[in-house]
Amino acid sequence: MVHFRTVSLAALLLALVMASAGCTSSSNQGGGTTGYGPLQTYSDQDHLFSVQKPPTWTVTVGDDVQVKAPADGARVVFRPLFLSGSYRDASASAIANYLVGRDAQKVSGFAITSVRETTDGSMLELVASYDRSGTPMTGVYTIFVDSPYAMFTGYETSRATFSNNEPLLRSIAGSFDILQPASSGGATSATIGSSLGPLSERQLDGGVTMKIPAGWSPQVFPLCSGLIAADPRNTRGVVFLNGLHKNPGATLPPGVSPEDYLTTYLQQDFSTISGVRILSYEDTDLSALNTGSVTAKAMRVSFSNSGTPTTGSFMVGTSQAGGGYFTAVEYLWGVYAPTSAWEADAPILLESFFSIDYSQATIAGCKNVLAASWGGGSRSGGSGGSSGSDAREQQLKDWYAKQENEDIFMEKFTDYTLNRDRVYNPETDQVYTVDQNFYQYYDTHREQYKQQNMEQLTDTQFRSHVALDGNLHIEPNT
Repeated sequence: MVHFRTVSLAALLLALVMASAGCTSSSNQGGGTTGYGPLQTYSDQDHLFSVQKPPTWTVTVGDDVQVKAPADGARVVFRPLFLSGSYRDASASAIANYLVGRDAQKVSGFAITSVRETTDGSMLELVASYDRSGTPMTGVYTIFVDSPYAMFTGYETSRATFSNNEPLLRSIAGSFDILQPASSGGATSATIGSSLGPLSERQLDGGVTMKIPAGWSPQVFPLCSGLIAADPRNTRGVVFLNGLHKNPGATLPPGVSPEDYLTTYLQQDFSTISGVRILSYEDTDLSALNTGSVTAKAMRVSFSNSGTPTTGSFMVGTSQAGGGYFTAVEYLWGVYAPTSAWEADAPILLESFFSIDYSQATIAGCKNVLAASWGGGSRSGGSGGSSGSDAREQQLKDWYAKQENEDIFMEKFTDYTLNRDRVYNPETDQVYTVDQNFYQYYDTHREQYKQQNMEQLTDTQFRSHVALDGNLHIEPNT
């Protein structure tokens, strides 16, 4: 997901550095040498950006913004970035190693011809030559970092036309700008970032730690049933709840799906919420949670929160309990923020969510309380005690398994959020983090690497191995 509304500072930095290097974003630069005519402003109010381009060039928006020539292969690519978690301190060269390295896998004969980098690691420019679909190309990649924001810009054209096209491509690259939502005063450029402020680790009740913004007062619920953390006005928050609607008198009817819970019952559980609507399904691996009777779905939703239009991303797992007589909500996990601030706030809220850490002592205490409760209940069962004890023992085993599945899911969802994957090297018993598309390429090009027997990770290895950086440990077979 490209977070367009969080990177205006990096975009302005891009324009300023190019201007200081003797480049200008004049609307006429480059037009005379290429025959494309003067540049015109293209504005996208849906994704809140503008860029200068020739009239005949097209703009597409996906994981990045691409401005393309109609026929000759010239293009400019923009990728605004928000750096979260362990990537908050990433340098320009580290970002280039990842993003340029990924692009290099899509071409042949990739060779770097020059690299320039500032001493503080905040800016890097890299020039490369390669063949794309049989055409010799020259590409220029630039990365600017002003953590937690960064801007990746690349432009390329055929080697034969590079000297003529570069002034135009450089002008387009320096013209990218961020727009305000029309409802807040029109399409003018502005620095729009999250108002959440920095996260700091806090020790919460019950031995739980979590990174949260200043002023938040999380509520931790007993028996490891979860927590809710929100700002003082409850406009933004993190939800991590387990085992809802399991007590007598609070159960849901049989057959309630995760979608049903969000659209019908969420607003009954939280009185400030109304009008829940599912926007889309999140593209993430839920296999660790879809076990036994549990059905889990991850969804992007919109709703009204105390009258404020709000967007949230929630993972809901429901199960048919009591022999199918009622529905329980095994998981309600997610983050939410005002729709106007969602793109800026979501990465920070996710970082807070993933920082939730129940200490081993806390988890052990939860298990002991549950075990004692079930054990006491079985002893009072008279002649039926043995059967009750067996059932409760199975419940305890299921609870242990659920905790393991939750841990595995959290690891997988973290990888999805950071756009990465993991591979296992049986020769060294090590796990490496890699690009999401790396293994598909590696599996058919093993001879290009010194490590030729790597495998995709099994679920158990997500918890038994600490992942190492694949960029440092996977070596080419040169």
